[in-house]
Amino acid sequence: LFCPYDYWHNPQVTVPPKTDDSNHSASTDKERRNAVRDAMKHTWSGYHKYAFGHDELLPVSNKSNDKWGGWGVTLIDALDTLYIMELYDEFNQGVTHVVDVDFSKATPGYTTPFFEMVIRSLAGLLTAYEMSLDKRLLAKAQQVGDVLMPAFKTSTGLPYPRVDVNAGVAVRASSICLAEAGTVQLEYWKLSDLTGNPIYHQTAQRVVDILDQSQKPYKGLYPIWVDIATGNFTSGQITFGAQGDSWYEYMLKQYIYSGGTHDQYRRMYVESIESMKQKMVKRSEFDEQMYYVGDLDFTAKKFSPKFQHLTCFVPGMLALGSKTLNRPDDLELAKQLTYTCFQMYNQTATGLGPEYVLFRDSSNKGLLPTNHKNDFDIEDLPTADSSEVNNGYYLGYDRGYLLRPETAESIMILYRITGDVKYKEWGWQIFQAIHKWTKTPAGYSAYRDVTSTKRDSQLTDSMESFFLAETLKYLYLLFSPADYYSLDDYVFNTEAHPFKIQHSRAHK
Repeated sequence: LFCPYDYWHNPQVTVPPKTDDSNHSASTDKERRNAVRDAMKHTWSGYHKYAFGHDELLPVSNKSNDKWGGWGVTLIDALDTLYIMELYDEFNQGVTHVVDVDFSKATPGYTTPFFEMVIRSLAGLLTAYEMSLDKRLLAKAQQVGDVLMPAFKTSTGLPYPRVDVNAGVAVRASSICLAEAGTVQLEYWKLSDLTGNPIYHQTAQRVVDILDQSQKPYKGLYPIWVDIATGNFTSGQITFGAQGDSWYEYMLKQYIYSGGTHDQYRRMYVESIESMKQKMVKRSEFDEQMYYVGDLDFTAKKFSPKFQHLTCFVPGMLALGSKTLNRPDDLELAKQLTYTCFQMYNQTATGLGPEYVLFRDSSNKGLLPTNHKNDFDIEDLPTADSSEVNNGYYLGYDRGYLLRPETAESIMILYRITGDVKYKEWGWQIFQAIHKWTKTPAGYSAYRDVTSTKRDSQLTDSMESFFLAETLKYLYLLFSPADYYSLDDYVFNTEAHPFKIQHSRAHK
């Protein structure tokens, strides 16, 4: 009997699936998978009815917006999720629309964010093509890649953050944030591989080379603001959260995508992770299992005990790196961080996770929960109340849930790498909370305050495209066979678009 595990490439990332007849049977997985699929069908139906072809559905008012310039970003971002879930009629609806979109045009006066449209639109079209082999989708992907290429027309090759696609030129700027500059390489590399034109990969790779050579305040740690004209870091914190996150992710993922042939990426990733573990990982004062990744200031000397939901991609990255690079200690840290990310959901009244949580240090100092001027204003805190002692953390002023995917992402990866069925239970609990508190007649809405059970007043009438591209996809894959879009055969971009790994590259 054919077993895909017999043909997997080394090092093997994914453990063979196990069936626990008492609770985690294949039938239970199928029921849960279908529940997630139904959520996707519901969301697509609302989008198709009220916002088709527009960038986003407003899921409470049943209206639409074109906040990304009118390319239909939700539609593009959702295509491969529809395909993975075998919603082929809906996929074909999207394809029929997108092949007639002219990506050299946007809303008059709008300037297109380079990074966001690379990870959402370029990547979404590339993976939709790889899955369906509809050449019209590759042509559209190449058009998107081409209209965004003027961003690289700078003296250093570091990109400008926005492009006026109507005029065919970039919008001049003095600086760009780390994640925006360093999270476009996988997409342009895949475009080169699929079109046979190496210029895309070569152009994006230049950014990696510049940032690799730039002077850093601490080995492997990169402040978030970069001067485009010089390549020097100018300001900003060091973070695995907003504006820094996916830069670190892409070091590992480019190494994986290359089939392990580009040692530069491995070296840079290991340097960053070693320094992160040394300088940025701390433990809760009240829960010895609860570890978190805080931020550092520009000098890498001041620490902020703030753990962002965005940073919850880190455990998945560490787990993937632990298997790819034989770093077993990283898997243990990944498990501890995933626990923290789950508890961010598990301890709230709704079961939804806030934008961030805060921790105190051993001397009872930390960030005040009110809106502070910056994340390094560390002050004496009052004695911890019972909620903080019980939870292991305390909440800040921003308690919103934006339908973010990072915790679901790490839970899916941790399950596939460890085979521990508790991760399925955690993921199912999170999905049920999303379904209970954020579902509307047309879709799902971001939630204003995860501590409030006054549901109707908390719905913000916003549904980002990443809910379809990432959150629902990762939850669906959690309850799918481990070899379905296997981590041994695909590398997921930062918007959860799965690129086929070029295993043959290592043998050329």
